[in-house]
Amino acid sequence: MYRTLKIKLDKSNELLQTARIWNAACQDVIDYGFAVHDYNKTRLNKATYQDLREKYPTLPSALIQTARDQASDMLKRFKFETRPFKHQLGAVRFDARTMKVFLESGYCKLTTVFGRLRYDFQLAAYYQKYATWRISNAQLKIAKNACYLHVQVEQPEPELTTGDNRLGVDLGINNIAVCSDNTFWKSGSVKATKGKYQYLRSKLQSRGTRSAKRKLQMLSGRERRFQRDVNHQIANWIVSKPYDVIALEDLTNIRNGKKNKKLGKWSFSELRGFVEYKAAAIGKKVVAINPRYTSLTCSKCGFKKKENRDGKTFNCKSCGFQIDADLNASRNIAAFSRSDRSRLQCQPAKRDTIST
Repeated sequence: MYRTLKIKLDKSNELLQTARIWNAACQDVIDYGFAVHDYNKTRLNKATYQDLREKYPTLPSALIQTARDQASDMLKRFKFETRPFKHQLGAVRFDARTMKVFLESGYCKLTTVFGRLRYDFQLAAYYQKYATWRISNAQLKIAKNACYLHVQVEQPEPELTTGDNRLGVDLGINNIAVCSDNTFWKSGSVKATKGKYQYLRSKLQSRGTRSAKRKLQMLSGRERRFQRDVNHQIANWIVSKPYDVIALEDLTNIRNGKKNKKLGKWSFSELRGFVEYKAAAIGKKVVAINPRYTSLTCSKCGFKKKENRDGKTFNCKSCGFQIDADLNASRNIAAFSRSDRSRLQCQPAKRDTIST
């Protein structure tokens, strides 16, 4: 498990000069690789290393290697459809050879064009719990009034729980999450906020001015942050429950219907990703199951029929058991996760890099 710690450093001429030269070297490798349609690191190194050493004599060899690695990754990502461009003050990649970070002591040593230099920093209280994690790499980003070292740390593998107490979680529209322990995360307030964003978006789109487009972009970012924050809250709520295994629906390829415009674009895969990494951090297991028939099967007697569900209510036509439809589904999810009928899906959900 990885986390990224954002550490503030004083802005200095040494870091600015290093960033400019490193990015220029990276762009040179990009230009060569794009011209010959090659992103292989070994071949790029053989073709460009000597020229870069002569062109940028103050740039240490290890930083040339990280610039080459960055160029290779960018070429691979763009697939030669467009030529990547590296800003002169873009992020600088550091690895174990070019940096040493002491989180507990509050300082780091970075390789620059002026040699190995020390920089002190104040580690935020929130990051103290990561101070003993292993440091893998870092990126230096130049801001207007400061520099920020984004340090990636890796947690040692936690000891997995040996218990089998399972929690089923149904994800949906009327309730974003319903747990088999009879608890609900309702979507009323979320729908209200999403509705507000939808209204403002339609107003700005109808204007079509340059100012409106700028505000639309800001609004989009604000809405994404709101959704991400709510998903974090829900994931924390689910993971904090006293269960060893969390069973979720696999909704990777399922989209919400047209009737749910306010919540139709909610990222359930993001929510699942948050639950997975937060559970892994404390040794809990997460399984994803095929949601087929979870809404139509009676969690009490197992009778399956389409007519069992009537909107938000589940009423079994066999035994007469009546319950909230989402709660019934969550109980089935917990039960089906124990089944040997090939219902378990082991593939992790697709998700973005989590920065903390």
